[in-house]
Amino acid sequence: MDPDSLYDHEKYENLMPSYLYLKNEADATDQEAISLNPKEIEILYQIRNHTTLEGFFSGKILKVWKDEGSKPIYVNTLKKLVNENLILVFPEFKFLKETNQLAVCLCLISEKEFKSSNREKLKEIYLNSLSKSALAIQNYILESEPYQISELMSIFEYLITENAEGTFIKQSFNIKNWIHSFTFKELLKEEVIEDSVQFILENIQESEYIAVTKSIGLFHLTDELTEKAFEILKGYYLNQFSQKLKENYQTAWELISKNRKNIVVDVNYSGPISGLEEKFVSEELKIIGENLNGLIPKTFRDFLIIANYISQKHDQERNHSASGEDLKSIKMLKTMMTMKSSNLSQFVVINSDEDREFSHSIVDNLRRDPDCISCDWYEKGKKWNVFAVKKKTSLFP
Repeated sequence: MDPDSLYDHEKYENLMPSYLYLKNEADATDQEAISLNPKEIEILYQIRNHTTLEGFFSGKILKVWKDEGSKPIYVNTLKKLVNENLILVFPEFKFLKETNQLAVCLCLISEKEFKSSNREKLKEIYLNSLSKSALAIQNYILESEPYQISELMSIFEYLITENAEGTFIKQSFNIKNWIHSFTFKELLKEEVIEDSVQFILENIQESEYIAVTKSIGLFHLTDELTEKAFEILKGYYLNQFSQKLKENYQTAWELISKNRKNIVVDVNYSGPISGLEEKFVSEELKIIGENLNGLIPKTFRDFLIIANYISQKHDQERNHSASGEDLKSIKMLKTMMTMKSSNLSQFVVINSDEDREFSHSIVDNLRRDPDCISCDWYEKGKKWNVFAVKKKTSLFP
């Protein structure tokens, strides 16, 4: 295993597709003799000499770009080498930071020594290249192609329409279209295209920065739109999606109803009802996840994929914001402790149930803070959290 490898070796340990089993033209029988002219042999050995892991990581693997005006005779030679199963050709995407554009080329690799260890090296080059492609496409989408709030409602309407026909894919989000449009697709085996696209999408999905769907392609929202997007999602989930499941997909609805028993709601919550709805939707989406696969249509599954994506982003944004506010409150409380002069006023007293501006996480953080001492005070059936700043001298004379 190469220490610089970019993919999960354990996950793809047993992967060895048939197109990685390349032929050796020198071992052909009379019935399968491969006839190559000197130019074809020269190109074949150029490809083989550059097919090394070191060559891959240093950018020396031979590549073909469609926009460089490759001569037809050169492309025809490569096509013959592909058809004879002497070389493997696969797509590689690159994100051009200077222009925020995505480019795609074809990589050319072949074997020098025809044994299993060399086949593993071909696999290593192939999967590392696809990992780079996944990162390139992800960066392109994150930089250039977010969906807008104005598109979100039409997307949800489409996805929860039963037996929806057609697709809702932005042209630039279709990886296979990029390959067909911007490479010499005649050099690619269809199986290689299918496997490459699947590997790339799996890697993008695992990163969780982008939602991968079958109906609308790759879905991404900027952080600034997350709050509004979650509000729209919440309405569609509670009022339309859940209702359609209840009416038409009884097994799926029964599973959701059963899982709702596992959702814990704070009985002491006294905020607005919208806050409870947010927590309920977020928790329910986490629980059902992919559990409804096979019980609902494809577009419904894609609705849940996007719903989970938006919900997770919303939770992250909310937690980040809460953490920032907690830090401000903790800093303020510790400042108050140090500024007070008389002995008893050096203490800060908080009742978590009544002092709503100070969350439970603030109290917990102060308890763990090495600069503070804490204790609990009980009076008239109420619990108070008492804090003071540690000092070398005693708090009391």
